[in-house]
Amino acid sequence: MTTEIIAERSGDVLRITLNRPEALNAITPAMVARLGELLDEAAEDGTRVIVLTGAGRGFCAGADLLAVGADPAGSTKFLGDLQALLVRIAGFPMPVIAAVNGTAMGGGTELILAADFAIAAESAKVGDGHTNVGVIPGGGGATILPQRVPLAIAKYVVYTGDRLTAQQWLQYGLFAEVVPDAELLERVGVVADRLAAKSPLGLREIKGLMSHGPLDHATGLALELEANSRYATSEDMAEGLAAFAEKRPPRFTGR
Repeated sequence: MTTEIIAERSGDVLRITLNRPEALNAITPAMVARLGELLDEAAEDGTRVIVLTGAGRGFCAGADLLAVGADPAGSTKFLGDLQALLVRIAGFPMPVIAAVNGTAMGGGTELILAADFAIAAESAKVGDGHTNVGVIPGGGGATILPQRVPLAIAKYVVYTGDRLTAQQWLQYGLFAEVVPDAELLERVGVVADRLAAKSPLGLREIKGLMSHGPLDHATGLALELEANSRYATSEDMAEGLAAFAEKRPPRFTGR
């Protein structure tokens, strides 16, 4: 088992830390494999929220080009494995929060895009450096980023290879919050605990609905009606309504 990934559980929250601070947490094939294993475990053990962050002064500098190698066959396999991981993170049924500390570039930015939302430290700087080393994005930098921020900003960042500040990304909509560096993990922990206290069935349904992308009004409402029909018979819905009537915090079981 690689030590390049640290997994820590607090209640129903799983915090996953990329642990190669000397390399700004650049992603290796072993890290991709271990992250996949952790997602497998989280899908089975009742995890309600996942937090992704990085050790040291960086969130993730992207793929470790030295570890991946220059061989086209090897790099293509790595990219395919990384893409599969990003799809799994984006499709994980429960919320995934990116806690962005320091630098994020390339694949690190694409990890942020795979999360449900991101909270960043004030010192964070995020960009896409693929053009700086003569390669092109492969994990969403050229396709998903323009869906999350204004197109001109996405093009500027990807074309130039520059990094923008946390406050700039907050303005453009990539980050939900920006907090002082020293408060990042505490703030993300508070948000994660709040989400973990909510109905996991309800959040699963809501995440599924929000993952459809742009919909016409009638289709969107029809999907919400289907989701409500499924959820209406759950113990969680009954518990939520009972707790509201009794003026007490709900105790959701996920059933």
